[in-house]
Amino acid sequence: MNRAPFGFVFTIFQIDASPPPVSRMASSSVAGFTSLGQYGYIRGPTSASPPSTDPSVILIFGWMGAELSHLHKYTATYSVLYPTTTIILVRSPLSSFWSSSSGLKARYAPVIAALEALGCLDDRQRILTHSFSNGGATHLIALAGMFSPKPTQTDLKSPSALIIDSAPGGATLGKAMRAVTSPIRNTLVKFLASGAFVLVYALLWIVGHILRNPNPILAMMATLRNPHVLPWIDQRTPRLYIYSKVDKMVPAADIEGHAAQCASEGLDVRKLRFEKSAHVAHARDYPEEYWAAVKNLWADASKGTR
Repeated sequence: MNRAPFGFVFTIFQIDASPPPVSRMASSSVAGFTSLGQYGYIRGPTSASPPSTDPSVILIFGWMGAELSHLHKYTATYSVLYPTTTIILVRSPLSSFWSSSSGLKARYAPVIAALEALGCLDDRQRILTHSFSNGGATHLIALAGMFSPKPTQTDLKSPSALIIDSAPGGATLGKAMRAVTSPIRNTLVKFLASGAFVLVYALLWIVGHILRNPNPILAMMATLRNPHVLPWIDQRTPRLYIYSKVDKMVPAADIEGHAAQCASEGLDVRKLRFEKSAHVAHARDYPEEYWAAVKNLWADASKGTR
């Protein structure tokens, strides 16, 4: 059986341990979602007659191991902002990194079928894509790699936007170890956990080199720079990086470096840096600024010339 790359296991050390972000702009629960297999959920518009400028589909990739109740804080706010929009939510469970390629494809199949049925792959929808942390970005890349190959589209007419929250970065040993040990308060436990982490990291590094598997986070970061990373995205798609100066899991410098590289390659890049919020907690700590940036990004995308 063809297993997922062994190096992908490294991503389990990037588990998002910070408290879940809570929007103070909407209810904490969202009803009406229908399951799309093991990974996905979908809910149709809550209001009819969609305005021509709102996104018609919002695709959300949750952070690693996030509970549905946590992710629904975001879908609730999106429902208030864009009540005429269909929302598709894709979870990022740890188990996905132990699945075979065929197993992943089977799990993603209902999500891909829903996107195809909506016309997302044929430039018939206005799509806002929102991913969280390295886990969400990794699943975005994994899902994108399972679409049927098509010629690169250079004449997309429907607006699109991409939000990358608390990613990408943190690929070195030191940064990864801080991500794992930062929630641990006991000095002795932190010391033991650090030692165990170094041993596991070394094992993964050796096996990765033997099998010639690239560092999974570096591979994800490289793929995320692709202007056509998803069928509805091109070089004109505005992308917003949302991050924090004090994030211990994915450092601000890594995210800013990725954003700068994308900008140098001609992509439309925007950044929103917060000073004190923890990893994937920016919407909780700065709800007004966070959601204002989301709305402004989409407004710019919908006004862009296509």
